[in-house]
Amino acid sequence: MLENSKHARERNCQTKKLFKIVEVFMKRKVVALILTAIMAAGMVTGCGSNSASETAEGNSAGEKAEVIDLKVWDSKQKDGIQTICDEWTETSGVDVKVEVVDWDNYWTLLEAGASGGEMPDLFWMHSQYVQKYMDAGLLLKLDDYIAEDDAIDLNNYYQDIVNIYKSSDGSQYAVPKDYDTIALWYNKSMFDEAGIAYPDETWTWETMYEAGAKLNKADSSQYGMVGNTDANQEGYYNIIYSYGGYVINDAKDKSGYDDPKTLEAMEMYGKMIEDCMAPQSVMAETGNADLFTSNTAAMGMFGSWYVPSFKENEGASNWGVSVLPYHDANGNGQCDEGERVSIYNGLGWSASAGTEDPDAVYDLISFLGSKEGQLRQAELGVTMSAYVGTSKAWKNSTDVIDLSAYLDEAEGAATLVIMPSSRNAVWAEEAKQSFVAAWNDTSTMADVCRSIADSMNASLAQ
Repeated sequence: MLENSKHARERNCQTKKLFKIVEVFMKRKVVALILTAIMAAGMVTGCGSNSASETAEGNSAGEKAEVIDLKVWDSKQKDGIQTICDEWTETSGVDVKVEVVDWDNYWTLLEAGASGGEMPDLFWMHSQYVQKYMDAGLLLKLDDYIAEDDAIDLNNYYQDIVNIYKSSDGSQYAVPKDYDTIALWYNKSMFDEAGIAYPDETWTWETMYEAGAKLNKADSSQYGMVGNTDANQEGYYNIIYSYGGYVINDAKDKSGYDDPKTLEAMEMYGKMIEDCMAPQSVMAETGNADLFTSNTAAMGMFGSWYVPSFKENEGASNWGVSVLPYHDANGNGQCDEGERVSIYNGLGWSASAGTEDPDAVYDLISFLGSKEGQLRQAELGVTMSAYVGTSKAWKNSTDVIDLSAYLDEAEGAATLVIMPSSRNAVWAEEAKQSFVAAWNDTSTMADVCRSIADSMNASLAQ
């Protein structure tokens, strides 16, 4: 597991230079520059960041961890994760403290830790951010640990999720935690009142639009559906790929927002916004989930990560879940391959390269990522698990709502497309902000899409 001494000396040299650079850029608004500076320093001959292997070597003779600091951003998953960690503690003797930090502050916390050298021991990593942290040498390299671990075989996980956390040189920096798909939720009472059949696998996007328009009430007491600009994975990304469009190409160097099929998809989505949805200001202020769970909206596309909170709602028995609609591209009246798409993603268990006890932290990662740990995660209803074949237990963890649609999509009812991302994914957040104008005036949708493509291409060229 250890690098040779020459590389270790070189990387020590890098580390000193890196943190000198970081000290200059401590303000939150320039965090992206901090990580860029770190990555640039990592390319200097004879210098480099503190590697995971070196960290393990430097701490192998140090004190063993008494408590592992574990950070997550979803409060609904905390109890289940803590339960699994407590089970690991029973055999390891090492306590685990699971703490929740909301999404925005979570990344600020990690960025501050990267600047100050005190990141949490163990934490969730996301496709949108992982490239920066891998390139900066801030994550524990797991290859040697995995090679000696009978509990972890990366072939047992969804390979798109595995590859998210693999660097360009093939090194692994996270063990997959989960995967998610997107499904269509609907309010049974609202459909019954309107005399509309519930959504099912025969629905096209046009069917969804027509039903949403009928369910939308002029007095704003009820909306046909919800779809805020912030909801890309669980919203418009799905219709884009269903229509044969794309967000970013496979080479990660070109935007697809100006592709004709993407524009066609977004024009359809614009019709939904115009005739079926709440005003953008209402969706932004209240949130898609709250509009649906408060029985104000009849439909909404939601990722499987919403299930822990939705199933606890007192109105949950009045909701149904269906696979997403499809685009009948050839007009044959049936869903052919590639016409129904669910964007999917997955989190990874990553550790700080500077953790005091990397052996203990990896042992916990191994437990969480093992078949046993992944089954426990599913059984406890935390979320679907990345270990293939373990998520049926998640579906069976509640009898309030039938969650079959999420698993059906993963098992062939839909084409799974991994969440569009790139090393520099600032364009994703910028697109959300740019789309506000199109949500407020859907006649500008095509122009906004083309403008986003231009901005995104400029960003990708940097």
